[in-house]
Amino acid sequence: MYLKACKFILISLLCISAWLMLIGVPDAIADPVKPPQTCRIGIYITSLRNFKFADKSFTANFRLWSVCPVKELKPLENIEIIDSLESNEISITTLDKKNLSESFSTKGEVYWSQKDISAVLYQSWDVQNYPFDRHTLKISLESDQDASEFIYTPDFKNSGYQRNMKLSGWNITDFTFEELKVSYKTNFGDPELIGKDGVHSRLTISIPIQRSKYTSFFKLTAGLYVAFAVAMLSFFYETGEPSLVSARTSLLVGCLFSVLVNMRAPESVLGRTESLTMVDQIHIIAIVYIFTASLATVFSRITNENGKRKQAVWFDRYILFRLFTISFIVLNVIIIAYAAIVG
Repeated sequence: MYLKACKFILISLLCISAWLMLIGVPDAIADPVKPPQTCRIGIYITSLRNFKFADKSFTANFRLWSVCPVKELKPLENIEIIDSLESNEISITTLDKKNLSESFSTKGEVYWSQKDISAVLYQSWDVQNYPFDRHTLKISLESDQDASEFIYTPDFKNSGYQRNMKLSGWNITDFTFEELKVSYKTNFGDPELIGKDGVHSRLTISIPIQRSKYTSFFKLTAGLYVAFAVAMLSFFYETGEPSLVSARTSLLVGCLFSVLVNMRAPESVLGRTESLTMVDQIHIIAIVYIFTASLATVFSRITNENGKRKQAVWFDRYILFRLFTISFIVLNVIIIAYAAIVG
């Protein structure tokens, strides 16, 4: 029995060996996948300026550096600035340094490179709640190599921004730095990636900002509020005499024209937008109120012609004036408060 069992096991092993020789060894066993190479990359923002809402752009100055385990890796030479409209770069400096850091601990020496960049970047400004709008500026840097060959390792410890940076009318509220894998529905013709999508390593720097001053808002709306206040004074004009009716109507037409002209002013600051901004909403409300005040003038004139002069004056001064003024103020408070909360 023992000999029969041994023969059975031997024959089984021979059959399995023959079968493996016929089908071949799997590629994953014969040729193990190598992990992608990496370098530690850091960024330091030195300047943020030229926030142009009409042009949908801003300018950033920053310094990049890399620490690589081998000299052949040169990530700063092949880095791409995403959504860059214009960029100027200072030549790269590379030095070999003693490795006293925790990264690449098996390496006694590493290769440190750095370069300065000034870039004009695209920014989709959402000014719907201006001047309480809050934005997140993004700087995205991407490798031109596939992520199967090379990925970035962010230098979280040393990356950041100049704390005393002057942003006229703005404050930086946070700073985040992360590495992402971005997939494209193409392999860009790479013959080694047949049937696969291209995946690239990307560093994304996010800098949320919010306004610290609201002077520009008052400049854009001061003319509007003055025009509305003058329009409300028209309720103190009597409509019993033709000359006074003409004066009241002319006053309202002049105020309406002033609001319409003032409505174009925000476009020079904020640029053209498809949605209604908070400033647009306030202008439209003022236009509706002034137009309604014009209709009230006609009603007051008809009341006078019916011999009810005192009733017309009382209704204009004690009902319509108060109703228009108080409701306009309340609507403005609601719209502004909502914009301040939503941002």
